[in-house]
Amino acid sequence: MAGFSMDQSNDGTVRLGHLASDLSFATRALRARLRDQNAAFYKTHGVESGGIAILSLIGLNPGISQKELAGAIVLKKSAMTKVVNQMEAQGLIERRKGDGDKRVNALYLSAVGTQHYNSMMSDMLERQNRLLAPLSPGERTLFFEMMWRLIDQFDGDADAE
Repeated sequence: MAGFSMDQSNDGTVRLGHLASDLSFATRALRARLRDQNAAFYKTHGVESGGIAILSLIGLNPGISQKELAGAIVLKKSAMTKVVNQMEAQGLIERRKGDGDKRVNALYLSAVGTQHYNSMMSDMLERQNRLLAPLSPGERTLFFEMMWRLIDQFDGDADAE
């Protein structure tokens, strides 16, 4: 960790102590650095950070409901409605009534949205490879397995309440 030390140090680095193994602290630090690294990508492709996830999830799950989408990216339904309205106004997605329950909005990529998503894909993969460059392929797999295990644990806690 450049500039940080888990142990006491007199060389000008910041000592993290117990924070070096604090999940909230580490994920916050990582998220801040990812935000900086991703800014140019978002600007180049004219999307916000959540927009990429939304386009990806709708593309991978045609007909997904707004509620399911909000749950997958952990957004409140009201915030999801705002984002969906914006993306629909931009012509990126289409909202259709669900087959069964007409109160449910099924979401689909429009032709423009599909083209936009496909044009971003190679840059997305390149960006992921750059961000994960310090990790070997095996470490990447292990990292995501552990992250999703933690996420699944918290999803289970929410269901139990």
